[in-house]
Amino acid sequence: MLYAKLKSGYTISSTEGTNNIFAIYDYLAPLGYTKTAVAGMLGNVMKESGLNPWLWEGNEVNYSKGYGLFQFTPASGYINNCSDVSGYGPSLDVNNPTPGATSDDGYAQLYVFDTDRLGKWVPSCWRPYWDSSQNPWTYTMTQNMLLEYGGFISMSEFRSMDVLTYATMAFLGCYEGPSDKTPAHPEYQTIDENFDDRYNFAQQIYQILEPYGGRDNLLVTLKILDTQHKRKFNSI
Repeated sequence: MLYAKLKSGYTISSTEGTNNIFAIYDYLAPLGYTKTAVAGMLGNVMKESGLNPWLWEGNEVNYSKGYGLFQFTPASGYINNCSDVSGYGPSLDVNNPTPGATSDDGYAQLYVFDTDRLGKWVPSCWRPYWDSSQNPWTYTMTQNMLLEYGGFISMSEFRSMDVLTYATMAFLGCYEGPSDKTPAHPEYQTIDENFDDRYNFAQQIYQILEPYGGRDNLLVTLKILDTQHKRKFNSI
């Protein structure tokens, strides 16, 4: 099961945060994700939402801003177009859970990510609005990564990644694509600095996942996967 709350995120070391790390891995592993890929993804998720499936950007409901584990932006893309996904149940209020809200909404969000339901995956990875001169480290790393992968990174290639820096950057560039704020913005970070935060989280999460054998969420995970993908998953 996943934990969710109305405001703010969890820390990695909290009971809820660690539980969500294991639950998300148990969901993604049968779909072919390595621990490295999951840790790289979750390093980004930690930066975006603190591992909280119900988090609204700024702790306020705004369909034009971000929502959920991945901070789908605009939130309306997920809220209005994914209600048919098994597990769907966002809380549309940050003070009291709305009718039908369930923490299983996190599993619906994972399905939407894995199937790229919202068409957010960008195989070229580097965003044209990121200034390469301001972000020399991530720019160089991304160019080297793209050379290794033939110029583009597919979701299938991301799932099988075994280099944590690549997995973290591939998710940042190919899926998350945060804005490159100007120095005048109060939350200004270069992409280099933004990546450092995400990679530090990814390292911590990998250390938690590395010895983990899976199966803590076996029955819940298999039931959700069976329903979402309309095929039988026999094991994790």
